[in-house]
Parts: sequence; C-alpha cells; structure tokens
Amino acid sequence: MRSSAAASKQAPLQQTPLTHPRHSQNPMKDSPALGRWLSMARDDEIVIDAADINHEASSNLWCFSPCDDESLGLSAAALVDFINQVMTARREKLSGNPSMLFYCWHDAQTRQLRFSLVSSTHGRLPFGCAINPSAELAAVAEHIVKKDWLNADWGKTGPNGPGAKTALSLPVFVANL
Repeated sequence: MRSSAAASKQAPLQQTPLTHPRHSQNPMKDSPALGRWLSMARDDEIVIDAADINHEASSNLWCFSPCDDESLGLSAAALVDFINQVMTARREKLSGNPSMLFYCWHDAQTRQLRFSLVSSTHGRLPFGCAINPSAELAAVAEHIVKKDWLNADWGKTGPNGPGAKTALSLPVFVANL
C-alpha cells in the first residue's frame, strides 16, 4: 500500500464518462491534488489473479484523501473527472486482457475515496458488508466531497455528525473495463 498525505494504493455496469455539460472541459484544473493523484494512479501495474479475489483487490487498491488545504479546490465534478480518467487509463492498460471490474466507494471511517480492480470472473466484489453496486459515480463523488471532505461538521457528534444516518448498504460504483 502506497501512501502520502493524500493518497495510498491499497452488478449494473457503466463505461461512459459521467460529466455534466455545465462544467468546464477540465474540471480538475482547480485541484492540484487531483492532478497529482492521477499521475500516481494512472500507470500503476495491474495485478490479475483470477484465483484469489482478495490478493487482486488489495494489490490494485488505491486510497485518496485530501489534506485540509487541498480540499478547497475540490468539487464533485472534478472528482468524477479524476475517476473517469483513472478508469480510461486502466481500460487502456488492460487492452487484450480478461475483463476486470473497476469499483470505487467512500470509506467514511478513513475519510477516503477508494478504488480497486478485480477479475469479473469472480462474479462478486470483495466486501464483507452489504453493498449497493448500482450506485452512480456522480452520487458517490458528491457524497465524498460534500458530506466529508468539504463538511465543516465532519467528526462532530449530534444530528448532523457522520453517524447521524447510517446506510443499510455501502454505495459502490462499478464499471466493467
């Protein structure tokens, strides 16, 4: 697992980028952190191990969380653009290899965006909890940015704190690469 202050490596399927026409051609331009994260994750080695889903998942895992001063330039649209660029790079790197599932989610306990790849032949994702694998990428990004990274109340207890509403299942965006 790689780590810096901001990043570490650690169903219904969509393949089209999810960007909104109102946003600029480069939503990531206001976030140097996203550009830095992209340069780290874009060309990373992909581990394919159809016999061991946990080895595959942990070997292809990346975790991202901005430092406080990096949060200001972040937006949900920029995060969607970042994730789409990572998926495009992963798809190109996999060209000619067996099909893999790219999946990402918000780990609220660590305040991280996490994503990984596993072989689609496993027929499942490696979670030990209930998941919602039909989550939209834009919804996952919006939740991470608005309810965590830009939320001044994050970490406080009470009705607006992070434990105020517990989801019945973890929203996970999944795409077939």
